[in-house]
Amino acid sequence: MPFLDTLEKGIAKAKDFGERNRLLGEINVREMHKKECLTALGEQYYDALKHGVTPDCSVLYQELQTVDQELCILQREMQKLSKTLVCPKCGVKLSAPCAFCPACGTKLQRKDVCRWCGAALDEGADYCVNCGQRTADSKDRSV
Repeated sequence: MPFLDTLEKGIAKAKDFGERNRLLGEINVREMHKKECLTALGEQYYDALKHGVTPDCSVLYQELQTVDQELCILQREMQKLSKTLVCPKCGVKLSAPCAFCPACGTKLQRKDVCRWCGAALDEGADYCVNCGQRTADSKDRSV
């Protein structure tokens, strides 16, 4: 039924939109926290040097590492949701599927890309949601 298919697609898009907004909010919170940590780190370092002592910035450094890891995870989730391809080495967004990154030359793995249309594939997908073609991996699976 075309109506139900259209309704399902609309619901899926609304969920994706809500999830994107949630992720953007989380990324924004982490980036603000990172800026606060960097400011505090600079102030702590300056104060220590002003008083002639060696600064101990290990706590702030650990906090910054944690925030960077969280940001990396959130950005990966955002990339999966938007189904954009990104170079794992330099982070440049790729306009089309390719074997090598045009910016840094890194060889790109293509197992998560549809061989017919180049769209990003969900893990374990039997069919491409963009063109409907059967994925290469699904040929080997028994029904």
